[in-house]
Amino acid sequence: LYKNQVTALLGVDLRAVPGTYPVVLTFKDGKELTTNFVIHKRETIQAPFDIPDKLGGNTQASVRELIATLAQEGKIINGIPPTNKKLWTEEFRSPLNDDLVVEDIFGYTRIIGGTTMPHKGTDLHADMGTPIYAMNRGVVSFGSFLRNYGNTVIVDHGLGLDTVYMHLSEIKVTVGRVVEKGELLGLSGDTGYAGNPHLHLTVRIWDISIDPMKFLELLGE
Repeated sequence: LYKNQVTALLGVDLRAVPGTYPVVLTFKDGKELTTNFVIHKRETIQAPFDIPDKLGGNTQASVRELIATLAQEGKIINGIPPTNKKLWTEEFRSPLNDDLVVEDIFGYTRIIGGTTMPHKGTDLHADMGTPIYAMNRGVVSFGSFLRNYGNTVIVDHGLGLDTVYMHLSEIKVTVGRVVEKGELLGLSGDTGYAGNPHLHLTVRIWDISIDPMKFLELLGE
């Protein structure tokens, strides 16, 4: 239930094929309710992007290593078992206490050494050491360093919904800990594939990354 209405969260992948798709809700007594879900064409925006010197700079060897290690990190994150129980009751808050200033939008395609990579999060302005807070109640399912994502914290809110906080300078929570809405998770930084301090925020529904700003528009305070 969300605001006293039966609600479902359905993530649509960036590369989903536009069209009309049936959604079928099956009740416990076997009855079904069918409706249509329309996926519209998404404008593709491309822009060149550099590999930081600390990760080898703009060389073909660095591009190959980036592709390989991103795949490895994706397997690690996708392999975390989800919590099927809904852990939150309140609306979601911002991960920052300050106003959200977007430095890099969700969904555009980065061109890196002839390779294209979608940006599956939103980069938010956050000076080095800015406190980063849990957007809602959940359990910390991951808290460790990854080559490209840097110091990363994932909060599992249940029902396949995760919020992911990347490039932190410090992690202040441990895996398995239940955190409340607004609890300190860490401090912003520039670890991993980051050229300057900021917060890369990702929202995932069953392994599909969605637009964090749209998510806050729908489920935020």
